[in-house]
Amino acid sequence: MGELLAILSAAFYGLAGVTIAKGRHDSKGDNGVFLSVVVTALLSFFLWKGSEATQQNVIAQEIWIVAVMLFAAAGLFSTVLGRITMYRSTELIGSVGASMTRRLIPIFAIPISILLIREWPVSNDLVGGLLIFFGVFVFCARRGQLELSKGLLLGIASAACYALSYVLRRAGLEDLADPAFATFIGAATGLLVFLGLALVANNPREKLHYMTIDRGIWPLCTATSLAIGQTLQLYALQTASVAIVAFIGSIDILFTTLFAALLMGDKNIRSLRFLLAILFVLAGSAFLV
Repeated sequence: MGELLAILSAAFYGLAGVTIAKGRHDSKGDNGVFLSVVVTALLSFFLWKGSEATQQNVIAQEIWIVAVMLFAAAGLFSTVLGRITMYRSTELIGSVGASMTRRLIPIFAIPISILLIREWPVSNDLVGGLLIFFGVFVFCARRGQLELSKGLLLGIASAACYALSYVLRRAGLEDLADPAFATFIGAATGLLVFLGLALVANNPREKLHYMTIDRGIWPLCTATSLAIGQTLQLYALQTASVAIVAFIGSIDILFTTLFAALLMGDKNIRSLRFLLAILFVLAGSAFLV
């Protein structure tokens, strides 16, 4: 189940990459970054209130405060730092280019998980992950060189932030096993940070206007996709290792290409590289499952 949820999460992240690029041209503010945090907080709040698991765990476990702090820290690195850099990277180098930088998440996540939570990947994880990684590499090969630009650096920074958030969430879920609550705490942390930064800005009213002006179809699609993708990812982390979730997350570039073909007329889906990539991803997924 964890692997399936990770695949679905990658699909929604892939869709978000395309809708961010679509919304860039009509954007008058932050292209819906703040809106995406609001939607994530609302979705996870209603999912959490629909379950009594957290309330029972909070009463039963004294260690819940540590878990909440871990979820909040994960929210800072993903909902704030990771999401802002992902948006800006996508706007600068495009949806596929930004998605390529997300291939670095497993590279960051595996050593961080070993250092912080002593979670070592098993042989099946490595074999399956490498097959998925190779499939994505085959697809990305010869798609043009990405220069060391601001957009590329932001994409790399986003990958590092998301990798750290994976590990922090996994650590928190070991003590407080409620992904909806974890997502809500992370999103609520993001809301507080964004609002706090707006209030201390030189012109708070102008800053708040900048954060909330983009409410069109594409920012809303992006916000919904990211909210669902992030929530599914936390449910995946509850039952799958950080390595598995990170490797499966690498396939979001294939979903990005698929949705780009549907929404933007991208023809890469017809290429032989795309077919080979799919075959490697399926083989790698079989090992992981």
